[in-house]
Formats: sequence, structure tokens, C-alpha cells
Amino acid sequence: MAYFDNNATTSISENALEVYRRALAEDWHNPSSPYRSSARIRAGMELEREELAKDLGLKKEEIIFTSGATEANNGVFAHFATQANAGLCCLVSPFEHPSILEPARYWFKDKIRYLPIDQEGRVVLDSIEKLLSENNICFVSLMAANNETGVLQPWKELAEICLSKGVFFHCDATQWIGKLPSDGFDLCSSFSVSAHKFSGPKGVGWFACKEPISMQLGGEQEMSKRGGTENYPAIISMLTAWKDVRFQLNSPTNRTEWRDQFEKSLINLIPAVKILGLNSPRLWNTSMFVLPDFENLSWVGKLDKLGFSVSTGSACSTGKAGHSGIAQSMGLSTSEVRRLIRVSSYWEHGESDWVHLLSAFEQVSKELHKEASYSSVISF
Repeated sequence: MAYFDNNATTSISENALEVYRRALAEDWHNPSSPYRSSARIRAGMELEREELAKDLGLKKEEIIFTSGATEANNGVFAHFATQANAGLCCLVSPFEHPSILEPARYWFKDKIRYLPIDQEGRVVLDSIEKLLSENNICFVSLMAANNETGVLQPWKELAEICLSKGVFFHCDATQWIGKLPSDGFDLCSSFSVSAHKFSGPKGVGWFACKEPISMQLGGEQEMSKRGGTENYPAIISMLTAWKDVRFQLNSPTNRTEWRDQFEKSLINLIPAVKILGLNSPRLWNTSMFVLPDFENLSWVGKLDKLGFSVSTGSACSTGKAGHSGIAQSMGLSTSEVRRLIRVSSYWEHGESDWVHLLSAFEQVSKELHKEASYSSVISF
């Protein structure tokens, strides 16, 4: 199976899986218990927290282990909810992940302001200082890289502006971490990460925050910021995956070329295909495009039968009616949304995988057109 849906989830790496198995068998004790076996686990977890903080240019106490970015993103908005009640606004991009947009709408309701964007799906910062001063903004949130198009956002620049204005800046770093260097996240007031995006296990991540935000009540764990027994096997597995991937983060250049060549060849094969974010800097692993003919599920089903896994966009939006955030912000029609395809590779993919993926698209295109020629009802 050629798996090209890594923005939804990556497979757990061999090292992370082995560490996970061993910890489940040997280090299953509650880290908060008073005996030696628990104290050993607790000490090991704190050493790992300290090393991670050092990697990110943070203090150890600024790292909270969570169930993933969705929990952290929700927690930030819940924390600032009292300021929404006081009449202050939050500022977000219109194409954030649902774990940002839905809490924003729930807590801030009509007190949400949206960052301006260009036609390529990238935030424009020209008027940001004016937006911050005129709208009583208490909190700004911008993803580092879009999960659907892969477009890279100017999060570092926005973090610096917010820092100079004394405004809290949160960054959903879920798609960036594990694909690009992590320099600069120490500029953020907070940022969120999920392990399963960089070959760690599902259900674990971290929340880095420079202010004392309580994520979950009910215990003294995580420096009293997130109650509940820590999932040590998942945490140590996540940090093993992080250590493995961080050494690869400075060498994605030729991988970008493989994706670019795939897109050029796809345009030659299907001239009317529309690549989203084509002229913006993007993650090296991601391509999202609108096909001119046939609904995306027809493409996905036939590609799946050929052994290729691709998606129609954000896994967290699958099955929902309406447009995704990126589709709305980029002005796609309902018909175009039904023809969206996203492919996303990861470190284990080589150039030949992209070449084989293109061949599969060519075969499916021929099959769909042949079937359409036999039918009086054609799905566009």
C-alpha cells in the first residue's frame, strides 16, 4: 500500500513502537505513586521534558504533556473565555483547523475577527497592527502550516508583532513539527503539537506555554496544569519519535522537487487541474488540487483499489457537510470542493513513490472517462 495521507496521520516508527511496547510492559506504574518504580518513571519523564524544552528553547516548566493538539487548542480558548465575556475579541485565520475554529466560535461567538488572506491562502500582515489596536484583541491564533494545502504561514512574523504589542499569540504547530526545523517557536506565547503527525503514537502531544494556563482540573499532575494520570508509555514513545525525526528536518530540498515534479506532470496529464497554493511556500510533502472531472470519492476509491491511499482534505472534516475552512477562504465552489484531492507524503517516501502515484492517477483517469462514456449520467 502506497500511503499518501500523512497529514492525517503517520505510521508509528519502529523505534517509537518498540519503546512503547517496552514501556507498556515494564513502566506501567502510576508516575504519581510514592514507591521506587513510580519515582523512577517520574524522574525519567522529567528528564525527557527537560531535554525537549532545551530542543525548543524553552523552560522545562513550560512544557505540558497532553492528549494532542486538539486538547491544547481547546484549552487555550477556554482560558481566554472570560476575556470574551469582558468584550474583548480573538483574532484567527479563516482556515484554521476545526480544533481552533470551533472553540473560537463557541467561546467568542460574535467577538471573532479574521486575519486577511491572499488568493493563495496565506495570511497578509500589512494591516495587522491596525487590527490589533482597533479591535480590542486579547488573543491571536495562527497555524504554522495549513493541514490541507500545506501553505506555510507567516507565524514567526506574527508572533514577533504580538510580542511587541503584549498580545498573547498561540500557534497550532501540528503540521510543521516533524517536517521543518522547529526554530522560532520560542517566540510564541504557546503552541500545540500532536505526536501522530511525526511517527509517534496517537493520543499524545505537548502544549508549550509561557503563561500559567490550566488545561484540566482534578489532580496535581503536569505541575497542576493538567490533572490526570500521565500516559508515560505514550509520552516516551512520542519523544523517541521526536528525537529520530529532528535530525532529518534540515534536508527536505529534493523532496520538494519530487512533489513539484508530480504536480507538473499531473498538469500535463490533466491540463485543467488546479493546484491550491501553487505560488506560495508550502510543506514539501503536501499537494492539494481540484480535479476538473468526477467527484473526489470516485478518485479515492479507485486509487485505493490500486493500492494508493489519498484523501479529500482534512480528516477532521471528513463526513461534514459544507466547505472546509481552506475551501471557503479560497473561494472554491461547492462543485470544486467535491473534486478536491490531497496527497501528503512523509520521510519514508522516495522519488519513485511520487512517480508511481502519478501513474495511478493516469490509470484512474482513463478508467473514469471510459466508464463515463458508457453512462448517460456523468458525475462532475
